[in-house]
Amino acid sequence: MNSLCLPLIAKREFIEWRRDGRLLIAGGLSLIVMIAAVLVNVQRQVVAEGKRRAAEVLDYDSWLKQGNRHPHDAAHQGMYVFKPSPPLALFDPGITPFSGASIWLQAHQQSELRFRPAQDATGLQRFGTLSVSWVLQVLGPLIVIIFGFNVFSGEREQGTLRQTLSLGVSTRTLLWGKALALHGVMALILLPVLIATTVAVLYASVSAAALSDTALRLLLLSVGYAAYVSMMVFAVLAVSARMPTARASLLVLLGLWFASVMLAPRIAADVAEYLDPSPSRVEFNSKMASALDAAYKRAWAKELGSEKRWGGDVPLDRWGRALQVDDHAGYTIMDQHFKRLWDTYEKQNRTQEWAGLLAPMLSLRAYSMILAGTSFYDHRLFSHAAERQRRVMQDIVSDDLVKNADAHSHTHGEQAHFTYQADARLWASVPRFSYQTPLAKEALGRSVVGFAVLLTGLALAIGAALWASAHRPE
Repeated sequence: MNSLCLPLIAKREFIEWRRDGRLLIAGGLSLIVMIAAVLVNVQRQVVAEGKRRAAEVLDYDSWLKQGNRHPHDAAHQGMYVFKPSPPLALFDPGITPFSGASIWLQAHQQSELRFRPAQDATGLQRFGTLSVSWVLQVLGPLIVIIFGFNVFSGEREQGTLRQTLSLGVSTRTLLWGKALALHGVMALILLPVLIATTVAVLYASVSAAALSDTALRLLLLSVGYAAYVSMMVFAVLAVSARMPTARASLLVLLGLWFASVMLAPRIAADVAEYLDPSPSRVEFNSKMASALDAAYKRAWAKELGSEKRWGGDVPLDRWGRALQVDDHAGYTIMDQHFKRLWDTYEKQNRTQEWAGLLAPMLSLRAYSMILAGTSFYDHRLFSHAAERQRRVMQDIVSDDLVKNADAHSHTHGEQAHFTYQADARLWASVPRFSYQTPLAKEALGRSVVGFAVLLTGLALAIGAALWASAHRPE
């Protein structure tokens, strides 16, 4: 009998939501906001990708058509490389607005991503970018609260809860019936959004391989967000079952929402920074410059017989070799310092991910960005690829200087090193930059912690709801 009551209980809740306007107003507005987020991000993605492709072509063409010039001058001009936007960035842009999308590859130093959209935004940017992921993470719990804050406490006030239980319906059956209703209304709101998002991201996948990979990522994202929404459903049911009045239930739930969604991210970031402090830009640059100076001295003394960089001890007809030695001496130092910095950021992110045990949005946010391909890890991979491209370019230029400029100096005098000019054949020997985002299976491996935290939170929420419904206040 109890199992047959579940659809009836859920139907009653839907009738109540339709009568008081929540189904039409709250559900309709939520659906409109999410569909608007999809459309806005599709437009943003199309524009951004169009600009990126055009910039890639123009910048590389500029490199190829720079004319005859000294290779070292060309290396200082360098080139820009641009980070491709993964299809699921229109669902979750992640850290892209804060990290930038292009890197200038120049001689002698490793650059960082530039042109961050957040630099041109207002202070509201720190609350997030309008996207489907942001709406689900931040406003999703509010939607559940609107529909579920009074499912137990409201009936208790009206006296209908005691009447329902007197008919032989168990508290557990009542709980599952109301959970079915809340899951049903959230599915009613979210399924159209899921369909619209699926159409948009699959359309953005330009190849069969990208299509299958994106579909897998979207499926995994759907599972993670479903766990998050379900967790919110049972958490709301637990509070509603324990509160004596609907007003008290609403106040408690809004307080919990504000603490977990608005306060927790800031607190978690501060705690992560305290546990694994990262250096300031000035401190990082100072330490790396000091280490580079020491490495340069050792390399110059070993390879060129002089600790003084660019001094008169090294003849001009060996400056091509000197540039080669100088660059290779710096590679290891840059790798060490950037690895240490990025490892620190990874630890901070992991701390915030585990903080999802207290504020589930934190673990969902990490899980979502990893599977969308917009996480810090993806930013790090692209930076590594860009640095490899810079070193390829620099090594090609340095090799040409050693083979031609230094040799030119031997036959035409030392100053002839600076009059040597390479032509378009050298510029064309630098390959066009190409970057592929990691496959979904790699992203899945990195999302295990976030998903495990979400499942733990879901289990705790179900347990709390079962306990609260069985120990309700009279």
